[in-house]
Amino acid sequence: MTENIVLEILSAFIHNRKPCLNGDLHEGKAFYFFYIQGILPVLAYMDKKWDIIKDENIKKSLVDCYYQTIADNCNKINMFENLSQKLSENKIPHMPVKGWYVRSLYPVPELRTFGDIDILINKQDRQKTDEIFIKNGYSVKENWEPTYTYDKGLSKCEVHTELMDSDLGKGEQVISYFSNALETAQKDVGERFSPQKDLHLMYLFCHLAKHLYTGGAGIRMYMDIALFLKAHSETLDFEKIYEDSKKLHLDCFLKTVFFACSEWFEIDLPFEINDINPDRIDPLKKYTFGADLFGKTRDKSIISLRNDEAGSKKSVLKDTLFPDAQKIEERYKFVKGRKYLLPVAWVARGFVNLTEIPQKLNYIKKVSNADMDSVSEYDEFISNIGL
Repeated sequence: MTENIVLEILSAFIHNRKPCLNGDLHEGKAFYFFYIQGILPVLAYMDKKWDIIKDENIKKSLVDCYYQTIADNCNKINMFENLSQKLSENKIPHMPVKGWYVRSLYPVPELRTFGDIDILINKQDRQKTDEIFIKNGYSVKENWEPTYTYDKGLSKCEVHTELMDSDLGKGEQVISYFSNALETAQKDVGERFSPQKDLHLMYLFCHLAKHLYTGGAGIRMYMDIALFLKAHSETLDFEKIYEDSKKLHLDCFLKTVFFACSEWFEIDLPFEINDINPDRIDPLKKYTFGADLFGKTRDKSIISLRNDEAGSKKSVLKDTLFPDAQKIEERYKFVKGRKYLLPVAWVARGFVNLTEIPQKLNYIKKVSNADMDSVSEYDEFISNIGL
């Protein structure tokens, strides 16, 4: 099976060994999967080292990908280093998360792709941070509290005043759990901080849950966690991590993810997980392999119907066209505590959605025609993995 062969290649990459490819590798399918999952440079590296691809056209594409990825990532890293220095010079504490630090755990750090660099800052530094980005040639892509997105060529940054902006359907405690992340961080360079390791693992885990809850999560997110466990398992406080996951009502999902990392990537865990039904893992693997890195190719109507409190098409359609005041406040933070600004938010929403009308109409059509049995199946799957 292509799935098992892909996992064998990734496990071999993680453990720096030659992959044992028992069975025929469908090279075209493998190339496509590695590509849509954002890990094609890993396949390029493994072929460069172990000569596992025979098709000369695919081989050439992998060589091009390998060197292009290294060049692009070096440029992104240099640009962020310059930006980080500017933030430090202006006495702005900032903490990159996910890809920036996880890449150092990869056998070749430059092969860990990332579309943007996520940075946490303090809320009081929001205005100064915005001025620094603009002054240094970045343009604003999104400007919605608590997340702001900036672009400059290949360099893309997401600036967060809250590390988590979703409660994952588990309540506000998921957001508040990370609210003091900068206070527990360790000094890196200048005013740049690195996350405390237990918290960083919890963030990788909750970020994965967020993507699964809203669309999907590719294999790279699991591989990041596997590499984190491999590198830091001796110093992580697993008892605290597990107790914290229980408080967030995510303990079942935590065990599912750890078990999957152990099974898929041969990660030795310093504890046993005896109460996981292995039958949970195969559907999770199938779901992970069934879309791209962020589940963008999935039918979001099924997901919306599952996550809707009423679980009805009428409710989802109403929420899509006319979200309640609370949801408007969540999207447009300037309304919070100032209900009189709701009309302004509605006007802003209209302008934002102008370019999305075709997608919105297509989504409405899918919700209207959705098979409710598929919604029930999806709900059962998500519940079985602990979400």
